Amino acid sequence: MKRPLVLVGFCYLLTLAAAVFFGAGVSFVLLWVCLAGFAVTFVYWRTRKAVVLPLAFLTAAAALGSFCAWSHFAVEPPRALDGKDEVIEGTVCELPSRRYGRWYYVVRVDAVAGQNAPGNFKIRLSSQNGLGVEPYSRIKGKIRLFLPPGGEGYSSRGYYASKGILMFAYPDGSAGMAVSPPDARPPYYYALKFRQAMLKSVEGMLPPEEASLVNGILLGDTDGLSNTLTADFRTNGISHILSVSGLHMATIAELLIFLLLFLHVPKKPAAAIAMGGVFGFMAVTCFVPSVTRSGVMCLLCLVAPLVSRRADPLNSLCAAGLLICLANPYAAADVGFLLSFFATLGLILCTGPIAGFLNGKLDKVRALSPAVKGISGVFATSAGATLFTLPIILLSFGTVSLVAPLANLLELVPSSLLMGFGAAAALINLFLPQSYLAMPFALASGLLAKYMRNCAAWLARIPLASVSAQRGFVILWLSGTVLLFAAALALAKGKKLFPQAACLSAIVLLVGMFSFQLAQRNVTRVAVLDVGSGVCAVLTRGGHAAVVGCGSYNPGLVLSYLSGENVGRLDGLVLLTEDRDESACAAGLASRFRPASLIAQRDARADGFVQKAAAASARTSLYRSEAEMTLWSNVRVEILAGPKVSAARITADGVSVAVCPDGTDFSALPESWRNPDFLVSGAAVGAAETVRPACTVFSMDGDDLAKSAETIRERRSVWTGGYGNLVLELRGGRMLSVRREP
Repeated sequence: MKRPLVLVGFCYLLTLAAAVFFGAGVSFVLLWVCLAGFAVTFVYWRTRKAVVLPLAFLTAAAALGSFCAWSHFAVEPPRALDGKDEVIEGTVCELPSRRYGRWYYVVRVDAVAGQNAPGNFKIRLSSQNGLGVEPYSRIKGKIRLFLPPGGEGYSSRGYYASKGILMFAYPDGSAGMAVSPPDARPPYYYALKFRQAMLKSVEGMLPPEEASLVNGILLGDTDGLSNTLTADFRTNGISHILSVSGLHMATIAELLIFLLLFLHVPKKPAAAIAMGGVFGFMAVTCFVPSVTRSGVMCLLCLVAPLVSRRADPLNSLCAAGLLICLANPYAAADVGFLLSFFATLGLILCTGPIAGFLNGKLDKVRALSPAVKGISGVFATSAGATLFTLPIILLSFGTVSLVAPLANLLELVPSSLLMGFGAAAALINLFLPQSYLAMPFALASGLLAKYMRNCAAWLARIPLASVSAQRGFVILWLSGTVLLFAAALALAKGKKLFPQAACLSAIVLLVGMFSFQLAQRNVTRVAVLDVGSGVCAVLTRGGHAAVVGCGSYNPGLVLSYLSGENVGRLDGLVLLTEDRDESACAAGLASRFRPASLIAQRDARADGFVQKAAAASARTSLYRSEAEMTLWSNVRVEILAGPKVSAARITADGVSVAVCPDGTDFSALPESWRNPDFLVSGAAVGAAETVRPACTVFSMDGDDLAKSAETIRERRSVWTGGYGNLVLELRGGRMLSVRREP
């Protein structure tokens, strides 16, 4: 074997990805299957001589064994604390973050007061009030522990486990948290403080929207990004630009090498110094799995000249993946890491051949040769990355961006320039704040950020910018593709049938996705979106949509859902509360979709966000006591004003859905509203026996869900709480299906 490390690293990662998907129970069974496979292939002399099969089975068995052991000894003991109140002592180990009106802290629990309670694990502590801590501050107090939402597989629970975070928590309301200064300040403390200083340096030079995008691209800090921009990048298939990965590491290493060689530093010392710079950048970007993968790969490439070797990108990639998975088998649950790994694999294997093919066909005029080669290179990069990440995107998000090649062509080069100008501006402003030398670089990065924002918004508005597919079809298509390539390999007989197999697979995928869209045109869907502690019901039919309630703190999910449903027109937008977050979300939706009708309470007309939404809408209706809207000849929406918030009743194909945000006065609802088929409620208590639905859907975030779990279980109910959207599909004659979507 020429590259055993490639086989071992690739097989180890794929096996762990499957183990995460199936869970520890199935993985334990598969462990013995792989051990049996190794024994059989090792005993049979032909397979033993070929080496590939025994080594693959042994690697898979090792991966499954490490996953089962990690799950049993490191993951399950802390999870046994679910629902318990415990007094803990811990250390804040990352920078605090603030999102959606709450503070979040990653805390390493050093000790738990309970007997036989596990220690030395990480939690995510959330609080409405800041604790006034810095990295490595010590905290002590009583907290309520609960599991992250989701179950086995690629859920929020697995994602946080990939970062070492095994439990969520919030402080006990009756007792505060005692905070003490850090006992020690290790090197990582200074890396985090430098990151914080860089973020503030950018924010001090640029407007908020441009500064947040520069920080997102330069340092991977997405906390300040608007939900609209995040949804645009996801729709366009360019979310990888906001993830620190190989592009960043290569740029940092090349800049350092160029600068050191310019200063006449010999090559080997320059490579060693560049390695230190790359490792420092990994620390500043918090060692997330995608950063660690690209950083380790870059370090292996830099160490090659020090030992007089030539770097092999494929070996470096698989070695990086193997090291990360050895450190934490749950790293394979991080979709960002998988996307980074397979995108890089696509670049290594496909970019050169695709660029060579395009140049051979298009590079005919000498004067245009540089432009043609540049465009071919960008297109080949996008095509290679997209080809290898497509299965992961489909399984994780259920959508495919059809404008991704164009979006990468228009955004990739500006993002690289923005990263360079932004880094120069931040560093100069940090070390020479009064020199004004940073302003030209800040101006350039700000203009590039504005261009990227506007370009992403324009691309996201293109009809069918992204299309969705059912998860079952995606799994079937992936299985068929594997069989198709296996058949191509078996039937090749000296001919290369892989291109034909790839084209046939792509045709099947596109036909399946578009046939799915056609089958859904006459189906009315009522989706209760998992937006946190608010209520948002989205009605869709044949590319049209209406939004009843805009949620409370995460409007990006509304935009993402509408984009995934290929919505090109918003026929109605209904506001149920006067909350500023809801009206801000409505303004963002209106600016994107230009709704045909906006319905809001009369008292909300003084709100600036409501005025902005009204200006973007074709028609605005302000009601004092009640309002009504008819959609698509089979849907009726009634709105009834209450003392604090409004309630809505949706009637579609004979099925009634009452939508009641937190604060609804259930006793004031008419008698005709008290027996709906479904009740969507933003509070765990309040309806009691006043409203008698066949099923209650509780729309709330994970913290509120944990606090009200016992009350919720007493009713016939389902809930969001971070577990995903709940979708009702109505096909007429009171025929419906209910399912959960991630």
